[in-house]
Amino acid sequence: MMNEHRVRLMTRMAIYENNEGAADEKTHSYFRLDYIMNQVLHTFICVTAAYALIAFAWCFYNFEELMLSVYSMDLEAMAFRVVMIYAVFLAVFVVITILVYVYRYHNARKHLERYYQDLRRLSASYQREEEE
Repeated sequence: MMNEHRVRLMTRMAIYENNEGAADEKTHSYFRLDYIMNQVLHTFICVTAAYALIAFAWCFYNFEELMLSVYSMDLEAMAFRVVMIYAVFLAVFVVITILVYVYRYHNARKHLERYYQDLRRLSASYQREEEE
């Protein structure tokens, strides 16, 4: 005879495994700080590349103006401004990355705890059936 509770439990577990279970397992295979720092490293690389592309595009677009004023501008102040803009740009994205991936790690952990709790319930159900 089929146990309806067990069928619902196994169905819920199978849906979780097929949808987000693999991603949650991968996320939870890291320690929390390692997972977050890995994502921050990816963000650092992507933000640096994006900033370099934006700076290159801006320089290319304003090339004539830059060439005409290169001897009259304060290069040290301009370099400081470029570095400060980069630092702010990077800081904003790193903070956003930390917030997003802390949230994702927490949700993955919560989903896995629910999944393992369902596994324990299923196992207990089978054990009770064997005892009867």
